[in-house]
Amino acid sequence: MKVVLFIVLSLFTWFVEAQEKVKDTLFFAYDSNYITIYPETPNYYYIKDGSGARIGGFYFTEVQKIKNYKTKKREIGLKEFIRSSKFYDENRRLKLRDYELSDYLEDYVIFLVKTEDGKKKYIQVEASFEIE
Repeated sequence: MKVVLFIVLSLFTWFVEAQEKVKDTLFFAYDSNYITIYPETPNYYYIKDGSGARIGGFYFTEVQKIKNYKTKKREIGLKEFIRSSKFYDENRRLKLRDYELSDYLEDYVIFLVKTEDGKKKYIQVEASFEIE
């Protein structure tokens, strides 16, 4: 009986681990005309289309900076990604649904790729949302 119970528990543990979701990775090209950093909060990367903290604003929070990251994936434009998403509507007063975008991006590992002097620097960030 103990052996059967052990086998059942082992199989259950294996099935639970197998169902864990692996996060995909997104690489966004860093665009200083679209991303704003304030001196008071240097680890927060705000986007121009965000609704603002009074209403509820989307931003990225820096996790770490990596200089030598090996990847074959190309970076995509952040502005184009957001404006072509289902979370952006040009016809609304508040064009971006910040909270829904933040919730969607939580399922991804995100890097902002900044090119300085011909070298790429990878900034790992997390999607964040805040209301003041």
